[in-house]
Amino acid sequence: MNRSLARHGGHTEWCARDHSCGLGEHRARPVTGTTPHVGTFTLTRIQHADRGEFAEIRLSIRLAPGRGARAHLAHLLRLLERFISHATTQQ
Repeated sequence: MNRSLARHGGHTEWCARDHSCGLGEHRARPVTGTTPHVGTFTLTRIQHADRGEFAEIRLSIRLAPGRGARAHLAHLLRLLERFISHATTQQ
């Protein structure tokens, strides 16, 4: 166990230390932001016991109305693929 975990009773210093802890992982308190009339995001830092650290990102984005929603979703998927590719090459 690393020293940071030992000092905090088995938790990381950024861990929320609540019901979201357990099952082999630690979770920070989520950070949420809103862009009015567009959507919201929630970002949570996670440390898995055997797989390292991750950022969990949840998005809720207002879609184009009617038939435009499908094209909007396709566009969002392309953007998310580029985002993930870019984010993982910055390590």
